[in-house]
Amino acid sequence: MMRDRGMSGGVCYHCDMSSTLSPGHDPPERGLTHRDLDYTPDDGNRWELIDGSLFVTPFPTYAHQLASTELTFLLLAHVRANQLGKVFAAGLKVVLDEPTGVGPDVVYISAGRMDGMREDGFHGAPDLLVEILSSKPELDRVVKFHKYAAAGVPHYWIVDPERRSIREYRLEGDGYRLVAEHVGDTDFEPVLFPGLTVPLAELWIR
Repeated sequence: MMRDRGMSGGVCYHCDMSSTLSPGHDPPERGLTHRDLDYTPDDGNRWELIDGSLFVTPFPTYAHQLASTELTFLLLAHVRANQLGKVFAAGLKVVLDEPTGVGPDVVYISAGRMDGMREDGFHGAPDLLVEILSSKPELDRVVKFHKYAAAGVPHYWIVDPERRSIREYRLEGDGYRLVAEHVGDTDFEPVLFPGLTVPLAELWIR
């Protein structure tokens, strides 16, 4: 449900942003900030803002949700057991800069970075962002790939349920380097989490 307020400070109140904003393009008269995401329609879609451009992703697929749930569970168990920080499933707003607010599928924030947590989400670069491919794969492979690197996110994983693969990237300099790609039912041992083994077979539809 839309919040019913007035028009102030570049935020759209009293209006349906789905009719006034065009996904993937800037609005004609003003730039957007991550704060505008608080006033998007509660329609089940994921609304994200990257460098001032709006992107809307529809409901995820069953394969996407299975991979997301299983991976989140495995990471959460490891991070809790070792008191490393916090793991969040989709829904946490990550503010990389004023015109960028995203909602990654999985977010890991180490204890040393938790001071970036605010009431409206996490501000800054988390240790790890995970995106699981679904209806708009190029958003994750291209747009977010370059934005996350530019924002200084140290680790980025791209999970592809259709190909049954996971790509592990690590930030080196100003870009990501592919550390490894794991395919099928192999075991994934992330460099970020020594001692953790992710049995990929648990992430895919059987």
